[in-house]
Amino acid sequence: MERKFKFADQPTKVKILYTVAVSILCVTAIVVGIVSAASKKDEQPPVENTPPITENEGSSENEEENTPKPTIYVAPTVGTVAKEHSMDIPVFSATLGEWRIHTGIDISADEGAEVRAVAAGTVSRVYSHPLHGKTVEILHDGEVVSVYSNLSSDGICVKEGDTVSSGAKIGVVGDTSLTELADESHLHFEIKLKGVSVNPLDYISEESKKASLGI
Repeated sequence: MERKFKFADQPTKVKILYTVAVSILCVTAIVVGIVSAASKKDEQPPVENTPPITENEGSSENEEENTPKPTIYVAPTVGTVAKEHSMDIPVFSATLGEWRIHTGIDISADEGAEVRAVAAGTVSRVYSHPLHGKTVEILHDGEVVSVYSNLSSDGICVKEGDTVSSGAKIGVVGDTSLTELADESHLHFEIKLKGVSVNPLDYISEESKKASLGI
């Protein structure tokens, strides 16, 4: 008759080996289960309909807030534009009897007429130009420099380093320009952007051009 296997009847060594084998199988099963669960978690697809987070999100609003507002320039004196800015087509100089480019605009005004800063800034130079006469230069934001020439020698009321506000008086119209002596009394006015001559009428506000220059 076949004898059934009974664990209790086995020798002590057999019991120990059997117990160790069962323990190893249990531990192996647990490890395999943990690894399998971790693999499934890694393979899960990302949640749909979640918008990606980008570093530039909201940058448009920040750029708009940080964009400097354009400066509004006022006319430097009251009068009429007698000679316009012209860097491409030469303009005739009655004093020199020749055609020359014109780096600014000439605003006809009586001698002694007040000349004012077109915008807030710092007086960077006060000097006597060999051709344009007594001159004041003011540095504004954005590397813009406004230049006021043909001023009266004794009418300049600012000095280098002074801070001026928009519309502040800096001098009066004179007759110190050697290249424009034959012209009627006027202010020679220029604007330079990063050292390059530009048309001043492009910078003066429409309201100021209408009120002070009649255009």
